[in-house]
Amino acid sequence: KWWSVLIDTDLGWNQSCDVWSLGCVLMEFYLGRTLFPTHDSKEHLAMMEKVLGPIPTHLLKQTRKQHYVHNEHLNWDRQSSSDDYIRKHCKPLKQYMQRKSEEERQLFDLLSCMLEYDVCRRITLEEALWHPFFSPMRTQKHQRS
Repeated sequence: KWWSVLIDTDLGWNQSCDVWSLGCVLMEFYLGRTLFPTHDSKEHLAMMEKVLGPIPTHLLKQTRKQHYVHNEHLNWDRQSSSDDYIRKHCKPLKQYMQRKSEEERQLFDLLSCMLEYDVCRRITLEEALWHPFFSPMRTQKHQRS
């Protein structure tokens, strides 16, 4: 949600906000807990960077929330107790994979497409339906017809 507040609303709203939210919900369903366990906006952004990598500079330049930005990076104190909390509770997205099966690899590929920072590069809902993760379901449906 905070990502929508920071970037999507500043850059114009479209359905990509829903794709981001759905990606978070699917990941939370997979984990059995929230992906970004905080209520603090800046800490949330730092968690996103821990899980998804750095927020692209061109997006940080476009936000009106410039108090979150310093030298074209997230203005975050990496020596803080909050950073210790983030290191304890967050890790890069693909490190959450448990079994490393092909189905799980496809799921995490889809999730990484849904949790793309840049709304112009984020997968659309229609594109998501054609992602290889859903191929087995399309095959089963075709075989039943």
